[in-house]
Amino acid sequence: MKDIDWGYLFGMALQTVPEPRKVARDVFAFRAPRPVLWTILALELVSVAFLKVISSILFPLDRDELTAMFGEEVMATAILDPIAIGLILAAGAVAAVWMIYAIGRRAGGHGSFDQALLTMIWLVFVLLNLQLIIVVLTLFAPGLALLLAVLSFAMSFWLASHFIAEMHGFSSAGVVFVGILMVLLVVAVALSFVLALLGFGGAVEPGPGGA
Repeated sequence: MKDIDWGYLFGMALQTVPEPRKVARDVFAFRAPRPVLWTILALELVSVAFLKVISSILFPLDRDELTAMFGEEVMATAILDPIAIGLILAAGAVAAVWMIYAIGRRAGGHGSFDQALLTMIWLVFVLLNLQLIIVVLTLFAPGLALLLAVLSFAMSFWLASHFIAEMHGFSSAGVVFVGILMVLLVVAVALSFVLALLGFGGAVEPGPGGA
Protein backbone atom coordinates (compact mmCIF):
# COMPACT_ATOMS: atom_id res chain seq x y z
CA MET A 1 0.00 0.00 0.00
CA LYS A 2 2.90 2.37 0.67
CA ASP A 3 3.84 2.30 -3.04
CA ILE A 4 0.42 3.59 -4.11
CA ASP A 5 0.46 7.24 -5.18
CA TRP A 6 -2.95 8.27 -3.87
CA GLY A 7 -2.48 11.86 -5.03
CA TYR A 8 -1.96 10.63 -8.59
CA LEU A 9 -5.02 8.37 -8.37
CA PHE A 10 -7.25 11.15 -7.07
CA GLY A 11 -5.93 13.44 -9.80
CA MET A 12 -6.84 10.82 -12.39
CA ALA A 13 -10.29 10.50 -10.82
CA LEU A 14 -10.83 14.24 -11.30
CA GLN A 15 -9.53 14.03 -14.86
CA THR A 16 -11.93 11.18 -15.61
CA VAL A 17 -14.88 13.55 -15.99
CA PRO A 18 -13.49 15.90 -18.69
CA GLU A 19 -11.26 13.31 -20.40
CA PRO A 20 -12.76 9.85 -19.79
CA ARG A 21 -11.24 8.12 -22.83
CA LYS A 22 -7.73 9.38 -22.08
CA VAL A 23 -8.01 8.16 -18.49
CA ALA A 24 -9.42 4.88 -19.77
CA ARG A 25 -6.26 4.33 -21.83
CA ASP A 26 -4.12 5.02 -18.76
CA VAL A 27 -6.19 2.63 -16.65
CA PHE A 28 -6.01 -0.11 -19.28
CA ALA A 29 -2.21 0.25 -19.32
CA PHE A 30 -2.14 -1.06 -15.73
CA ARG A 31 -0.84 -4.63 -15.64
CA ALA A 32 -1.59 -7.04 -12.81
CA PRO A 33 -2.58 -10.71 -12.51
CA ARG A 34 -6.32 -11.28 -12.70
CA PRO A 35 -6.58 -12.52 -9.07
CA VAL A 36 -5.06 -9.22 -7.97
CA LEU A 37 -7.65 -7.30 -9.98
CA TRP A 38 -10.47 -9.32 -8.41
CA THR A 39 -8.99 -8.61 -4.98
CA ILE A 40 -8.89 -4.86 -5.68
CA LEU A 41 -12.52 -4.92 -6.79
CA ALA A 42 -13.51 -6.93 -3.70
CA LEU A 43 -11.78 -4.42 -1.40
CA GLU A 44 -13.57 -1.56 -3.15
CA LEU A 45 -16.94 -3.24 -2.73
CA VAL A 46 -16.23 -3.85 0.96
CA SER A 47 -15.44 -0.13 1.25
CA VAL A 48 -18.71 0.76 -0.47
CA ALA A 49 -20.67 -1.53 1.86
CA PHE A 50 -18.87 -0.06 4.88
CA LEU A 51 -19.70 3.46 3.71
CA LYS A 52 -23.35 2.48 3.36
CA VAL A 53 -23.30 1.15 6.92
CA ILE A 54 -21.88 4.48 8.11
CA SER A 55 -24.59 6.29 6.15
CA SER A 56 -27.31 4.14 7.72
CA ILE A 57 -25.95 4.98 11.18
CA LEU A 58 -25.82 8.71 10.47
CA PHE A 59 -29.13 8.74 8.60
CA PRO A 60 -31.15 5.73 9.81
CA LEU A 61 -33.90 4.36 7.58
CA ASP A 62 -37.25 3.26 8.95
CA ARG A 63 -37.97 -0.44 8.31
CA ASP A 64 -41.75 0.10 8.21
CA GLU A 65 -41.43 2.87 5.62
CA LEU A 66 -39.18 0.72 3.45
CA THR A 67 -41.58 -2.21 3.75
CA ALA A 68 -44.47 0.01 2.68
CA MET A 69 -42.38 1.37 -0.21
CA PHE A 70 -41.31 -2.01 -1.61
CA GLY A 71 -44.32 -4.05 -0.53
CA GLU A 72 -42.13 -6.80 0.93
CA GLU A 73 -40.44 -6.95 4.32
CA VAL A 74 -37.62 -9.05 2.88
CA MET A 75 -36.69 -6.19 0.51
CA ALA A 76 -36.50 -3.75 3.43
CA THR A 77 -34.37 -6.24 5.35
CA ALA A 78 -31.99 -6.61 2.40
CA ILE A 79 -31.53 -2.84 2.19
CA LEU A 80 -30.83 -2.53 5.92
CA ASP A 81 -28.59 -5.61 6.23
CA PRO A 82 -24.91 -4.78 5.49
CA ILE A 83 -24.15 -8.41 4.54
CA ALA A 84 -27.04 -8.45 2.08
CA ILE A 85 -25.87 -5.13 0.65
CA GLY A 86 -22.36 -6.55 0.18
CA LEU A 87 -23.66 -9.67 -1.55
CA ILE A 88 -25.89 -7.62 -3.85
CA LEU A 89 -23.01 -5.30 -4.73
CA ALA A 90 -20.69 -8.24 -5.40
CA ALA A 91 -23.22 -10.04 -7.61
CA GLY A 92 -23.97 -6.85 -9.53
CA ALA A 93 -20.30 -6.03 -10.06
CA VAL A 94 -19.41 -9.52 -11.30
CA ALA A 95 -22.41 -9.55 -13.63
CA ALA A 96 -21.49 -6.09 -14.95
CA VAL A 97 -17.90 -7.17 -15.69
CA TRP A 98 -19.09 -10.17 -17.68
CA MET A 99 -21.69 -8.13 -19.59
CA ILE A 100 -19.19 -5.36 -20.42
CA TYR A 101 -16.87 -7.99 -21.85
CA ALA A 102 -19.29 -10.44 -23.49
CA ILE A 103 -21.85 -8.03 -24.96
CA GLY A 104 -19.12 -5.73 -26.24
CA ARG A 105 -17.38 -8.64 -27.98
CA ARG A 106 -20.68 -9.78 -29.49
CA ALA A 107 -21.15 -6.27 -30.86
CA GLY A 108 -17.80 -6.42 -32.66
CA GLY A 109 -15.54 -5.03 -29.95
CA HIS A 110 -12.03 -6.28 -29.19
CA GLY A 111 -11.70 -5.52 -25.48
CA SER A 112 -10.25 -8.07 -23.08
CA PHE A 113 -11.78 -9.45 -19.90
CA ASP A 114 -9.08 -7.77 -17.81
CA GLN A 115 -10.00 -4.43 -19.38
CA ALA A 116 -13.63 -5.02 -18.41
CA LEU A 117 -12.45 -5.75 -14.88
CA LEU A 118 -10.32 -2.60 -14.83
CA THR A 119 -13.30 -0.60 -16.10
CA MET A 120 -15.42 -1.76 -13.17
CA ILE A 121 -12.57 -1.18 -10.70
CA TRP A 122 -12.09 2.41 -11.86
CA LEU A 123 -15.80 3.24 -12.00
CA VAL A 124 -16.28 1.95 -8.46
CA PHE A 125 -13.23 3.94 -7.31
CA VAL A 126 -14.57 7.19 -8.75
CA LEU A 127 -18.10 6.62 -7.44
CA LEU A 128 -16.78 5.60 -4.02
CA ASN A 129 -15.00 8.94 -3.71
CA LEU A 130 -18.15 10.77 -4.79
CA GLN A 131 -20.22 8.80 -2.27
CA LEU A 132 -17.83 9.79 0.49
CA ILE A 133 -18.21 13.47 -0.46
CA ILE A 134 -22.00 13.07 -0.54
CA VAL A 135 -22.06 11.60 2.97
CA VAL A 136 -19.98 14.50 4.32
CA LEU A 137 -22.07 17.09 2.47
CA THR A 138 -25.28 15.58 3.83
CA LEU A 139 -24.19 16.64 7.32
CA PHE A 140 -23.81 20.30 6.32
CA ALA A 141 -25.59 20.89 3.00
CA PRO A 142 -28.29 18.26 2.32
CA GLY A 143 -29.54 20.03 -0.80
CA LEU A 144 -26.09 20.12 -2.36
CA ALA A 145 -25.56 16.48 -1.40
CA LEU A 146 -28.80 15.49 -3.15
CA LEU A 147 -27.75 17.39 -6.29
CA LEU A 148 -24.35 15.68 -6.27
CA ALA A 149 -26.02 12.29 -5.80
CA VAL A 150 -28.16 12.86 -8.90
CA LEU A 151 -25.15 14.09 -10.89
CA SER A 152 -23.03 11.11 -9.80
CA PHE A 153 -25.77 8.72 -10.92
CA ALA A 154 -25.88 10.32 -14.35
CA MET A 155 -22.08 10.53 -14.49
CA SER A 156 -21.76 6.79 -13.88
CA PHE A 157 -23.47 6.15 -17.23
CA TRP A 158 -21.36 8.84 -18.92
CA LEU A 159 -18.11 7.32 -17.70
CA ALA A 160 -19.17 3.74 -18.38
CA SER A 161 -20.11 4.63 -21.96
CA HIS A 162 -16.71 6.20 -22.70
CA PHE A 163 -14.70 3.48 -20.97
CA ILE A 164 -16.56 0.71 -22.81
CA ALA A 165 -16.21 2.57 -26.13
CA GLU A 166 -12.48 2.95 -25.59
CA MET A 167 -12.08 -0.63 -24.42
CA HIS A 168 -13.83 -2.20 -27.40
CA GLY A 169 -12.70 0.33 -30.01
CA PHE A 170 -16.16 1.80 -30.64
CA SER A 171 -16.15 5.30 -32.09
CA SER A 172 -19.38 6.55 -30.54
CA ALA A 173 -19.89 6.64 -26.78
CA GLY A 174 -23.48 7.74 -27.45
CA VAL A 175 -24.28 4.46 -29.17
CA VAL A 176 -22.71 2.62 -26.24
CA PHE A 177 -24.87 4.67 -23.86
CA VAL A 178 -28.02 3.63 -25.71
CA GLY A 179 -26.81 0.03 -25.60
CA ILE A 180 -26.31 0.25 -21.83
CA LEU A 181 -29.86 1.53 -21.36
CA MET A 182 -31.26 -1.28 -23.51
CA VAL A 183 -29.32 -3.92 -21.56
CA LEU A 184 -30.50 -2.44 -18.25
CA LEU A 185 -34.09 -2.50 -19.49
CA VAL A 186 -33.82 -6.16 -20.46
CA VAL A 187 -32.20 -7.03 -17.12
CA ALA A 188 -34.89 -5.12 -15.20
CA VAL A 189 -37.68 -6.94 -17.04
CA ALA A 190 -35.99 -10.30 -16.49
CA LEU A 191 -35.47 -9.62 -12.77
CA SER A 192 -39.08 -8.48 -12.38
CA PHE A 193 -40.24 -11.70 -14.00
CA VAL A 194 -38.03 -13.83 -11.76
CA LEU A 195 -39.12 -11.97 -8.61
CA ALA A 196 -42.75 -12.39 -9.62
CA LEU A 197 -42.22 -16.14 -10.03
CA LEU A 198 -40.63 -16.24 -6.57
CA GLY A 199 -43.63 -14.47 -5.08
CA PHE A 200 -42.11 -11.03 -4.45
CA GLY A 201 -43.79 -7.76 -5.29
CA GLY A 202 -46.96 -8.20 -3.29
CA ALA A 203 -50.35 -9.32 -4.39
CA VAL A 204 -52.72 -6.98 -6.17
CA GLU A 205 -55.66 -6.36 -3.87
CA PRO A 206 -59.11 -5.73 -5.37
CA GLY A 207 -60.53 -2.23 -5.15
CA PRO A 208 -63.55 -1.24 -3.06
CA GLY A 209 -65.90 -2.25 -5.80
CA GLY A 210 -64.16 -5.56 -6.50
CA ALA A 211 -65.31 -9.01 -5.59
